[in-house]
Amino acid sequence: MARPLRIQFEGAWYHVMNRGAGRRDIYHTDVHRRLFLALLGDFPNRFGVEIHAYCLMGNHYHLLLHTPLGNLSRAMRHLDGVYTQKFNWLTGSDGPLFRGRFKSIVIDGDAYALQVSRYIHRNPVEIPGLTDWTAYPWSSYHAYINRTDSPNWLSRSVIYGLLGGDAKRYRSFVEQGNDMEISKFYASKRISPILGDKRFKERVLAEFKGDRREFPILHQVFMPPSIEFIRQAVCSEFSIDAAGLLFSRRGQSNEARLMAVTLAHECGQLRLTEVAAHFGFRHYTSVSSTMQRYRRKRDVDKSLARREARVLEMLDTNKIMSQDAT
Repeated sequence: MARPLRIQFEGAWYHVMNRGAGRRDIYHTDVHRRLFLALLGDFPNRFGVEIHAYCLMGNHYHLLLHTPLGNLSRAMRHLDGVYTQKFNWLTGSDGPLFRGRFKSIVIDGDAYALQVSRYIHRNPVEIPGLTDWTAYPWSSYHAYINRTDSPNWLSRSVIYGLLGGDAKRYRSFVEQGNDMEISKFYASKRISPILGDKRFKERVLAEFKGDRREFPILHQVFMPPSIEFIRQAVCSEFSIDAAGLLFSRRGQSNEARLMAVTLAHECGQLRLTEVAAHFGFRHYTSVSSTMQRYRRKRDVDKSLARREARVLEMLDTNKIMSQDAT
């Protein structure tokens, strides 16, 4: 069965969550938490995604994100995928870390971003034995109330603006507790994928079905690029044919192959076993080590990073619409 499409559009606001497989912890030490935050901090520069709030709990996380470019899935695939690989390497483990794809709730930012930020920041209230939840260090609340310096990738001005205040006023707002509407929304056994009033929901749902008259900005529902298009984009960048992506010789680096393998997993959402089949690996574990080798090389090779950026731009031009353009 095909995966359901994400509701994605330029300028969307989201409450994003994911939980460990089997409710297991996804952070064992502060090293893991700092690693996760470092990857999250790449969002503004790498994907143009704004981070407005976060909270890292033991076996799950919460994020409040704004996507001017309508590319939530691409950013989250990178975060969850790369973090899983690095976590497994650090802990000597293998296999999936999260229970599945991340959960995202589209929210009416003007009406609910402030309340959702409070809900996210109050998550540590539920931690057993924690006497002072406001002292919990692994959320953006500390930065919001100026208890610690704010990282340059955290956006606070919008939330402050919605409240019409500053750190002091925000602290008072959060410590008042969640309002009844938000508490009821998140207490539901089947949480709605849209948080907003009736009019907002109708506009989103109408657009998702292809009616653009109600909500013109909501015009794209993205599917991952196909493996064929990823191959074409990489081959075009490196001026090679498809056969050039299949060979790998000991002692020689095939950068085009390394890039194609990595993007097939990160952008194409292919499983490791599927990537292995497409690129002729004997075992899927070799795919993971190949991607790690590519990322290490890309992180120090600026020319390779620029080549990847051009390929990603080509992939962005191949976004698949839910309906034909009108």
